[in-house]
Amino acid sequence: MEPVISFDLDHTLMINPFRRWVFPEIEAWLSPQLPASSTAMEYILREHRNRLAHQDKVAAYDWDGILETVCRQVQSTPPFTVKDLVHKHAVIGKVWLYPDTLPSLRCLKKEKIPLIAATNGWECYQRPVTDCLGITSFFSEYHTPVNCRAVKPEASFFDFRGHRSLIHVGDRLNQDILGANRAGVTSVWIYRELDERWHGMNAAERKLHPDFHRVLTERLHQEGHTGSLSSEYVPDYVIVSLKELLPVWKRERSRFSESAG
Repeated sequence: MEPVISFDLDHTLMINPFRRWVFPEIEAWLSPQLPASSTAMEYILREHRNRLAHQDKVAAYDWDGILETVCRQVQSTPPFTVKDLVHKHAVIGKVWLYPDTLPSLRCLKKEKIPLIAATNGWECYQRPVTDCLGITSFFSEYHTPVNCRAVKPEASFFDFRGHRSLIHVGDRLNQDILGANRAGVTSVWIYRELDERWHGMNAAERKLHPDFHRVLTERLHQEGHTGSLSSEYVPDYVIVSLKELLPVWKRERSRFSESAG
């Protein structure tokens, strides 16, 4: 069976409006109602982390539920929902695709490779953005914590693959790569900021570079990881552009065919 490709969305294929537009609008409305030394995002992120810590991981990405909880703490009622704000700001100019996204999706679709959206963001917050950017139709499936009842980096998040061979592409080591590796899925880390001296290497060779573990460690620290680097965080492939995915897929198809035979 030929491998399927799943994609994280934000910072892998696109930029959503949360950081630049949705959260700032919530901040502007809510912060005046909070103690002078506090910000709305401190309250929101505290509740997000609290849900993660208490194993309520699916609800940790329910931004409307989080906003309602925070507002109850300060005895306030929001004049909008997060869904409202996503729809409001999911417009061209506030959300965008990386330049390599559309050409790469078209190339993969031309090869008749099934493509899946696999993100921790709930579909109600992601779908308006993928619709606006014109990429929803590329995906045969849309998997989020709501229908998976799990989140990355839990291995069970990837149960949607069934008996299919799966290649997962994402930008976060502590979610996409860790989760894919735990699930036994081929992991592809997209890191567009990788120094140009690495660009001449192919996607499989880059992790053999003597500086690779330093790059991984620095990136993990940026993501908030404070522990040591373990093999669970090491991707199978490293790409600097989505245009490198087709060769990766062909290589994995050959590998899967050989193992099946």
